[in-house]
Amino acid sequence: MNSEQQTIYATAQQRWRVDLSAAAALLLILLAAHGWSLGDGIFFDDHWHRAMLRDCGWGLNELVESATIDVSGEPNHLWWQERSMVWRYARPVAMFFMGIEYHLAGGNPIGIHAFGLLWHGLTGLLTYRLARWAGITSRWSFLAAVMFIIHPHSVFTVGWTAARNAVISGFFFVAAVLAYARASVGGEQRPLRRLALPLLLWGLALLSRESAIVFALVILVLDASFGGWRHLRRRLPFHALVWAASLVFVCWRLAAFSVEAAPQIYFHRPDGIAYLPWAVSKLVHLLFSLIFHAPMLMGLVTYEGLLPEHLLSHAIMAVMVGAVALWYVLASRGHRGRWVWPAWVVAAFLPVVPVFVMPQFAYLPAIAQGILAAVILSSLGGRWRPVVTALVIAATLWSLAVYRLVWRGVIRSEQLVYADIRYPRPAPEPDSQVFFINLPIAAIYAPLALREAWGLDDLEGHTLTFAPHPLIMNCSSVVEQLNEHELVVSTGRPGYFSGMPGRMLLDGTRPGSPLAAGTVVQGELFDTTVVEADEAGVYKLKFSFREPLASPRYYFYVSSPQRPAQRLRFDVLPSSMPAGDADLFTRAKSDDPQTFTPAREEIVARARPLAVQTAGSIQLDLAHDPQLRSDEALARVENWWRAVGASQLERETDRWRKTNARMLAERNRYFRIMDIVKRVVRSDLFLTGGEAGR
Repeated sequence: MNSEQQTIYATAQQRWRVDLSAAAALLLILLAAHGWSLGDGIFFDDHWHRAMLRDCGWGLNELVESATIDVSGEPNHLWWQERSMVWRYARPVAMFFMGIEYHLAGGNPIGIHAFGLLWHGLTGLLTYRLARWAGITSRWSFLAAVMFIIHPHSVFTVGWTAARNAVISGFFFVAAVLAYARASVGGEQRPLRRLALPLLLWGLALLSRESAIVFALVILVLDASFGGWRHLRRRLPFHALVWAASLVFVCWRLAAFSVEAAPQIYFHRPDGIAYLPWAVSKLVHLLFSLIFHAPMLMGLVTYEGLLPEHLLSHAIMAVMVGAVALWYVLASRGHRGRWVWPAWVVAAFLPVVPVFVMPQFAYLPAIAQGILAAVILSSLGGRWRPVVTALVIAATLWSLAVYRLVWRGVIRSEQLVYADIRYPRPAPEPDSQVFFINLPIAAIYAPLALREAWGLDDLEGHTLTFAPHPLIMNCSSVVEQLNEHELVVSTGRPGYFSGMPGRMLLDGTRPGSPLAAGTVVQGELFDTTVVEADEAGVYKLKFSFREPLASPRYYFYVSSPQRPAQRLRFDVLPSSMPAGDADLFTRAKSDDPQTFTPAREEIVARARPLAVQTAGSIQLDLAHDPQLRSDEALARVENWWRAVGASQLERETDRWRKTNARMLAERNRYFRIMDIVKRVVRSDLFLTGGEAGR
């Protein structure tokens, strides 16, 4: 081995040690940032995907269909629904890998989340390698990978297995770009057969998530930026092939997976010249959320369109995004390929502009943003470089921590519903019907979750009312039994089907057919009558069942601010009071004010939360006579007390809260964070398109 060969060998060995050290450090950072996701469990669409993965096969058609989400009333029946909500995707590769993960992990959520960490870590390592290929030093390439791994929006994407398609597609996409860069740039003599690998990787990315369609644009800019115009002209035949394949995919995607069935709440179809400013404003919001870690949920303009009151917010966002863009233009002078990364960021958002905004939209752009951030920070001179870099990392970690708390609180809101339904009750008998009152929309897959937990494939669910808040029933309600077959459900403002979530729900399932007072909807098991309603919402509903409410096939659960899912029984006779309760009511009936006053105060203090928890009509008595001065009101409370077994219910509720204390604390922490945010910004503009507190 001559001296030149020894130098090359030593350089390769040194590069290998550096890369190995970077990989080990990235692994530690990955575990520190996202290791918590191992305990996130199952949430929302996860239940649907698990059901599909259990039953579907491994053929192409089966994998394609397994990605379809069809909210058509099966298995959770919505009595007001006239139209199915269907989301169809061309993602067989993602579903293939998700199926492998599911079966290798035996369905265990911890094992499935571990695969998510693996995908995310590998994508971070590829980001590092792509930055090194682009000529960025190992130190700043490492920072680029770190910024991607700890990007705050990745909390949702990595922690939610239903978003695994974005993670899998992101891995194959960056692998395709890196493979293409190595095969295309660096000399005219590179064999064209090396371009087969990037085509294969791109195909895997594209069939995992449609956003990978932007590969054609990214590599076009890459060839122009790194190779120059002469090099780009030599590669035009390959680019023509990629663009043609992209066009074929788009035609197939639109023809075989029509968006006509998708509700407007999910997909905003182009509707004339007004669509252009709407799309631009949506893109501005996406870029702003990516850079400044703002909530990437529904967004200001997804549903209602670009309203005048939102113009100032968009102007501010545009100025801030423009300032960062200008900073990058100035900082990146002299860098080869400087236009690849901003083009990648913008292009990755373009396919999702018409779609309901979700945090996983940030996954693919965050890869290029990490490299873009490294370019900006490395250009700083003197003491500014470590100071600004430390501030950027600190701000990112702060947002990461906040979003981790937010995400855990969101998923706990759903999981507490199922924990309450199952505690400490045995599984229902086969062929049972479960009825949900005030169910949070986050728990819309409750029947699927309960089917898996109880092993009952024939369990049917029926939502009588959804809670006004998507995550929790945050106001009281009353459930009154009129007779053996009828009950009335009522609540105060804002009412059911209220606000932006309620309007979206109705528009998606019952377009053009409002629920006005007097509306009667007939169903197989029960008929529904809208008793009280106005333009703001629905306040009272009557349900008339074919079978008695006390049927052994019927299971009723009501959500309230006190309990996520309290079972209501219509087949239990009033029981005798425990000695302590009997003594309490005896003292409450005394003629001595010094005896009956504290007794009645204790009764009210204990009865009020239980009345809210059970949606008891006794709440009306407590509201009209809050101190129970009336003997008639006291008698009604006593009868209700016997009927619900108040003391036993108190003890059971206390045990449930102790058992689920951690999940309750994590859920409540989310609402405390939201309360703080609302004091600073009109945060609901980014969540529902409406004003905070509406």
